[in-house]
Amino acid sequence: MAGGTADKARFAIVEIIAVVAGAVMGTLVMALFGWLFLSLAFATVAAVPGTYILSLVTVAIFAALYAYLPGTPATLASLAVGILLPTVIVKFAFDTAIGLGNLLLLSLVFALAALSVYRFVHASGLVRRAAADVADRT
Repeated sequence: MAGGTADKARFAIVEIIAVVAGAVMGTLVMALFGWLFLSLAFATVAAVPGTYILSLVTVAIFAALYAYLPGTPATLASLAVGILLPTVIVKFAFDTAIGLGNLLLLSLVFALAALSVYRFVHASGLVRRAAADVADRT
């Protein structure tokens, strides 16, 4: 039973690291893209706590989709959620003046970056080894 508990702890640690890394990197890439190509101030996207909360929720949904769906459907569903959820919430809850086309473009950039980082970190052997070390200490 102890091996099963340690495996669950390792998996949880890897998931947490992957979700946080995907959310933060996706948000920063989106802010950089908006600054470079859409003339948005970098700080208006990167320095707002609500953006990071929305990013964490979105990437956590990616993790849930990957837990319950096979690879390709999980990827497609994650991209759809990563584009639509932030677009709808930012448009209606954050009261932004960004046009819908630009908002969809920013959400697409976020979804691609966040999903790529999430999957890369999740598959990384270094993260798995670090999670194993942390799980073995408990």
